[in-house]
Amino acid sequence: MNAPMNSTAGILIRDVVQSVVAACAPEESVVVEGLLQYSDADVLARLRRRRRGRDPLGFGLAEVVPLVTPVLWLTLDSARTKLADAVVDGAARGSASLWRRILRRGSKPEVIPALTREQQLMVNQMVLEAAAEAGLPPQRAKRIADGVVAALALAEPAGGPVEGDPEETQ
Repeated sequence: MNAPMNSTAGILIRDVVQSVVAACAPEESVVVEGLLQYSDADVLARLRRRRRGRDPLGFGLAEVVPLVTPVLWLTLDSARTKLADAVVDGAARGSASLWRRILRRGSKPEVIPALTREQQLMVNQMVLEAAAEAGLPPQRAKRIADGVVAALALAEPAGGPVEGDPEETQ
């Protein structure tokens, strides 16, 4: 379940979504492939707009069949934002707006940096909560959350081992 990485030493949200959907909800692969045609900013805007929209009948496809893809993409972006905000909170207050501008550039793919065990547990909990809110069965929600954490934990930086990694010297 190794998802590709880019050169910023983080894993792309779109790669995690694609990997987890392929493993846990392969019936939604066509949805992911359709979304991959757009920038991350466009995907997030579409998913957020759709989530808030009202269906004239009072229910829509999302209420009949809860989809994993939007839950994953929106939750991972929320986790990325929460992690970025934690970095900002740890930085000097005067540079907070600069950090937010740097971390929220919409034209580049959204990246989740390498996470600590504690951060992985936070993402796991966020996915479980979002899946429950979306109406996914608990067993499926756990499988998806575990898949997300596995994708994040097993991801390797592009170009091989990290600098200073013992494998690099072998």
